[in-house]
Amino acid sequence: MILHFSEQIINNLLVPSFSLTKGEIVIIQIPEGALFYPLKQQIVEVLTGKVVNDSIEIVSPLKFVADFKESYFRYRFFPTTIDSLHNKNANRANPAYQNIYKTEGLTQQTKLKTVDNTLRRLISLYTTLSWTNNIVFDLAGIGPKGGQDIYGIVKAMVNSGGAAILIDHCDEFKNDCTTFIKARYLNSV
Repeated sequence: MILHFSEQIINNLLVPSFSLTKGEIVIIQIPEGALFYPLKQQIVEVLTGKVVNDSIEIVSPLKFVADFKESYFRYRFFPTTIDSLHNKNANRANPAYQNIYKTEGLTQQTKLKTVDNTLRRLISLYTTLSWTNNIVFDLAGIGPKGGQDIYGIVKAMVNSGGAAILIDHCDEFKNDCTTFIKARYLNSV
């Protein structure tokens, strides 16, 4: 077992209990809307152990596949390339991060702001996979085709001994996961 999450309320959202073991994908569906991003961030902090929570047992740590962010100053004068991102964030001892170069048109000198959201998320995914194959990820800001591609890559990683938790607002992969959890708001009285 990698993680056991006991049912709990996070910011008026009831998240049912679940467990995650190697070779499993758990999808947590949370309502879309204005509160999607803050809720997602709170759930990620709980799942990755950044927030102390007695209702969760983390046996093996999970790492979140974070979106790439770059300040305007950096983008304008010193744009980040794939290679400079890898120098700063990738585990060079694990060649998993180099899988991104199998994508046509991407080189070490490709500037991250010149590629679309799907490719940026793939770069972040492979960089995270260089550290661990136990991940938490989302598909926010990714189109349907890109979401299917990323989910396919994560599914292959899970089938080879990893584990993943997807936090999403739709149920597109409901029948293609190990456990599907639907979080819901509590009725206010």
